[in-house]
This record gives sequence, structure tokens and C-alpha cells, in this order.
Amino acid sequence: MSSGSEPPSTAAAVGLPPLRRVITTHDADGKAVFSEELSQTIPRIEIPGMHFHLGYTLNQSPGVLNNDQDLKEYKDRLPHNVAASIPGGTVLRIVDFLPGEGAPMHRTKTVDFGVILEGELELILDSGESTVLRRGDILVQRGTIHEWKNNSTTEIARGFFVLVDAALPTVNGTQLREEISVDELKTE
Repeated sequence: MSSGSEPPSTAAAVGLPPLRRVITTHDADGKAVFSEELSQTIPRIEIPGMHFHLGYTLNQSPGVLNNDQDLKEYKDRLPHNVAASIPGGTVLRIVDFLPGEGAPMHRTKTVDFGVILEGELELILDSGESTVLRRGDILVQRGTIHEWKNNSTTEIARGFFVLVDAALPTVNGTQLREEISVDELKTE
């Protein structure tokens, strides 16, 4: 990868800092070097009201780094992207929530580690509880039904999420299941 000669991500066009991904690997002598296998520009898909950026994926845990197997597996997923999660794997996703928009109620079969990078997002749970997460706030989403809402009418909000495959719990004798409706995915 070059140090910065690649075009900026399309996210810059919507008023947020461009996303740039830098990946490391090893040379033939075992020294750490920057990988040139993948573009620094992160692939994006659009869902109404949101832009999903697929930063990286691992098909299994632990990830297999030998012979850059993880890089090859990630490249094989492109340009199709990943809708929600990878069974046994991990997804790194950056989501831009457009003003006044959000994600509908859903549950993924994952533990999500999230950080709000820009703006504010309201996290609403199916119990009716909600909280506003602000820049720098950290979230651990443990397979619960939730929705996101960007309450700003002018500012885009950006979240950074790592989704790790998880076994959903059984509550009062009912095995919880994934509940997600992302029918309108389209590749940019």
C-alpha cells in the first residue's frame, strides 16, 4: 500500500473525514511491512439511510494469518460484502447514519463492540429503554434486539463496530434467534 496516494473514500463527500485502511503483513524475512494486497479505500454498500463500510472480515476464530490466508478470504468476499455476520468469524464495519435516519429493530447472532466516532446515535431497545451515545462512547451489544436513530437533522453520525459470532441465549425456555431485515442491500 502506498502512504496516501489512493483516492479518498466516498464518505468524504457526505461531510465526514474519509476512511483509510492500512493493513500490515510480513515480508520474506519476517519483518513487518505494509500490505499492498488491498486498497486503502474501504468498500461500501448502501442501505436506505445508512452507508455500510466493510473494513475487514475473518472467516474463523482464531484467524489464520499464515500465507496471508485471511487477506485472501476477505478479498473473496468482495465485492459482495457481508449482510450481518459470519458464522464462526468476525466483521469489522463502519456505519454512517444519515441525518434523521437509522436502522430498524434487529438482532444479530453476534456480540458487537462499538465506538461512536462522529455525531450522536440513539440506541433504542425492544423494552422501550433508550440512551444517546456520543462521540467516544463505547457499546457492547450482546445479541439484544435494538434499533439505531440519528436524531440530528443536519449531521451524519458514524459508528465503528466489530461483530463477533456468538451463540444467542435461551431466555425463559425460548432460544433467541437472529432477527434482521436487510432486504434492500445494494453494492455501490
